[in-house]
Amino acid sequence: MNIRRKQLCLNYLKARQEFLEVANNDEVLHGNDNIIGRIGEAIAHSFLEQMERRPKVVKHQSNEGYDIICENNDSRVSVKMITSENKRGSTSKINHKWDELIGIELGEDLKVKNFGLITKEAFLEEQKRKNQSLEPNFSRNMFKENGVFALAGILFSIEQIEEYNLL
Repeated sequence: MNIRRKQLCLNYLKARQEFLEVANNDEVLHGNDNIIGRIGEAIAHSFLEQMERRPKVVKHQSNEGYDIICENNDSRVSVKMITSENKRGSTSKINHKWDELIGIELGEDLKVKNFGLITKEAFLEEQKRKNQSLEPNFSRNMFKENGVFALAGILFSIEQIEEYNLL
């Protein structure tokens, strides 16, 4: 490995290590087992906080299917995030031990490109209507105009996303 490539790799790993040292002791960033998931939860937490939902990130997540509990109504929120690095267009499976799903797409400029919110009931109804899997992998197709967020939930416009100043 050449010196430049080696230094680039070491710099990246050091930045990850520094993030985790702080995040593991942070009440919002501590939850998920991967860094992109933690950032998605922090974005969703910021949104829910602005909505006065009193969100709390679940401390010890063990694939329960949800990441945040809103103390105002005990709603369990699952957070799924996809970045521009993901070329396949899909991520992990959506389990159903949640009451609301927040979907986030992060663009190449590292800003929230798409943000969607849907209840479990509306999600399941739309998936059944389309004769699609009730436990699909999270996909950026869900943000399209014929996607589940636009048809059965809330798909926020860029202007709305900017108002929340999420990232």
